[in-house]
Amino acid sequence: MNLEVLWRQQVGIGAEHLLLNIDGAIHADSLSVGEIEGTAYHIHYEIDCDANWNVQGVRVEDLLTHQLISLVRRHDGAWSDEEGGGLPELDGCTDVDIMFMPFTNTLPIRRLDLALGEEQEIAVVYIGLPRFSISRMDQRYTCLVRDEDGGRYRYESVKSGFTAELSVDTDGLVVDYPNIFTMDAKRRL
Repeated sequence: MNLEVLWRQQVGIGAEHLLLNIDGAIHADSLSVGEIEGTAYHIHYEIDCDANWNVQGVRVEDLLTHQLISLVRRHDGAWSDEEGGGLPELDGCTDVDIMFMPFTNTLPIRRLDLALGEEQEIAVVYIGLPRFSISRMDQRYTCLVRDEDGGRYRYESVKSGFTAELSVDTDGLVVDYPNIFTMDAKRRL
């Protein structure tokens, strides 16, 4: 299955255009443009997952500043940079969250496959923009609604206390991230 999705940023200005290939393994290829904190960004990222939505690698590049992050998650769950250098501070992180990129919420939603009312706390590799910082972040997802149209999940950043209720479609893609992003278009290719 191949999907094309377009999200519009609601804070500042910007958009994300995603090409998603789900054919056994999962490959996401996205281009995002806009501004954050008064700074323009032009981000290209790719995320690879196995068939169960376990992240295997992520590559993020700012095409304006040429900053680049390339990370690999090994079979034992440890993370390394593109040269193979270990990143022990990211041990235990299961997913990747790129600031202002709504697709990255799909990763834990699909991987966890939570039942109605179920919640799960996870650790993620958080990539902050526009500074291109990498850190570990604890997050919690709770399934609030599951139906034939998709569902609704509560996302919580454990440390900061930030909470949002995300509406998703039947593919687990964010339709509405209140006051941050909304899906404008989706089509199967």
